[in-house]
Amino acid sequence: MSANSPANPKYPTLNPMRVELLLRLILVGGFALAAFHFLPPYWAKVSVWNLVDNDDAMRILQVRDWLAGQAWFDVSQHRLTAHPVSNIHWSRIADLPLAATMVVAQAFVGPTLGEKIAVFLTPVWLGVVYLIIATRAAMALGGQKALIPAILLISCGSAAIFYFQPGRVDHHGLQLIFVATALWSLFAGSHRMAALCGIAIALGIAVGLEALPLQLVLIAWVTVRWGLRGQDVAKETRWFGLGLAITLAIAFVATVPVTAWSAPINDAIGRGHVVLGFVGGSLLALVTLLPRSGLTKRWVLLALIGGIVGGGLYFFPELIVPPYAQIDPLLTRLWLHNVAETAPLIRAKHSISFAFALFPCLASLASIAALIWAKGLERDRWVLAALTLFVATALALFWQSRTAGLAMTASGIMSAALIGKLISHAKLKQALLVALVLNPIIPGFVGAKIGELYEPKSTRVKTGGGAGCYTQRAFMALSNAKPGLVLAPIDMGARLLLTTNHRVLAAPYHRNNVGNLAAYRLFMAKPVAAGRQVRAMGIDYVAICARSAENNILSREAPDGLMAALRSGKPPAWLEPIPQTKGSDVQAFIVKGS
Repeated sequence: MSANSPANPKYPTLNPMRVELLLRLILVGGFALAAFHFLPPYWAKVSVWNLVDNDDAMRILQVRDWLAGQAWFDVSQHRLTAHPVSNIHWSRIADLPLAATMVVAQAFVGPTLGEKIAVFLTPVWLGVVYLIIATRAAMALGGQKALIPAILLISCGSAAIFYFQPGRVDHHGLQLIFVATALWSLFAGSHRMAALCGIAIALGIAVGLEALPLQLVLIAWVTVRWGLRGQDVAKETRWFGLGLAITLAIAFVATVPVTAWSAPINDAIGRGHVVLGFVGGSLLALVTLLPRSGLTKRWVLLALIGGIVGGGLYFFPELIVPPYAQIDPLLTRLWLHNVAETAPLIRAKHSISFAFALFPCLASLASIAALIWAKGLERDRWVLAALTLFVATALALFWQSRTAGLAMTASGIMSAALIGKLISHAKLKQALLVALVLNPIIPGFVGAKIGELYEPKSTRVKTGGGAGCYTQRAFMALSNAKPGLVLAPIDMGARLLLTTNHRVLAAPYHRNNVGNLAAYRLFMAKPVAAGRQVRAMGIDYVAICARSAENNILSREAPDGLMAALRSGKPPAWLEPIPQTKGSDVQAFIVKGS
């Protein structure tokens, strides 16, 4: 057959464009099918306020109160204890997506249903934004061929997508969006995108500090790259520094009340973060303007900037104090050490550890191979990818498990980019082999199944007690009672506030140290003494969840205490039981004579 002869009709040549179009159509169809299959059960939960986390309930309350007239600068929950520590340190920036969706939904279907629809939809559309940005980050690193691998890997990263399921309106999803934006901006490699990176990091800091260690890695990479590359990246570095400094200052002024500007805050954006961030970003931008700065001169200048910023810790010592240092030792031992998301993954159940950690660990190893493969300036971006991966994975494994979403985000972006590079270099077979191993599904599923073999069987006792202590129905009996102050375990506080009109003494927020400590001491006090203290504090109701692990902890700590008596079904005479609602595991009591 000659070179110009037509191809054999029995074996037609596949058109790459048609193949790609077919794959895209399959993806769209798959997402539509998944939405049709998975979303209705989520609505069934959201519609009765069966939320995954206490923080989701508190976010709803914060937005509800703001839209009802609470001041922009007041992020306190005024039904959380009677003392002035109810500020839960959250940012109004994280309220904006839910508030905007809620305003629109309530305009069409009214306040009650509109609120629930907004809680259902907000994480979904934020998840679409996250997927688009993270996919763009993978394509900026790995080229156009990374598109489909990115969509698949990022959308299947359970530890990250978990924060975008309907009802998850806390700020963690927004933080993942800001981190993905920062990575995309740096991989894209232009001065405008560098400015966007500085803005994204600053907004992420303003929303919460969980991602701060990873954000510091990004800042360090930009700084060190200028020290090495000089004029080649001067413009990008300058715009990054300006974006970071200006946005930090604006976010602080726009969200923190003047009365708190001088407060030594270390668990949210405070004076130290803004001053040092503004000074560091501004000085970094300034030194890039200097002409003919050689390698030695650049590193001397960076050392001076580092000395100034590091020396600033003398004036802001709160920045080197752990954010949970203010918690009473008793609460640290009995409550904080039992909060799953603040514990490292290595302390979690084996199935959870393997499911969330195997993919980031494999991706970290693969990033080393990508580093060896990359050449020239492209290697800078792969260095950033590898650093981000190793730090994010270490944070999840050894610091706090809630940073597993950051590790999964970085893993999805880097892995998709690597697979895209392999495809671009006509190594499709190698790309498919890598994809079989380097994905969040197969290693995580196999690892989780293996982990299940080596962990104790789970019980029906949960930290919060399960749906029987989460929903509107669970709190219906209390909801119908006259509003008052409720003594309940810490883990019930936010849901009590969401589903009733009562005030609560305790809720799972470390700034509520006084109320939380008072609640625990009352539950551990002997019933007669507890009765005197309860009346003295003006408490109207006592409530517990029958299936909560918190009950077990308090009962073990004080076997003769009030919680132990309630758990054994022997309430003291000063409590009058409130009839339970069918399907509820909440046991509530009226304080006689209150």
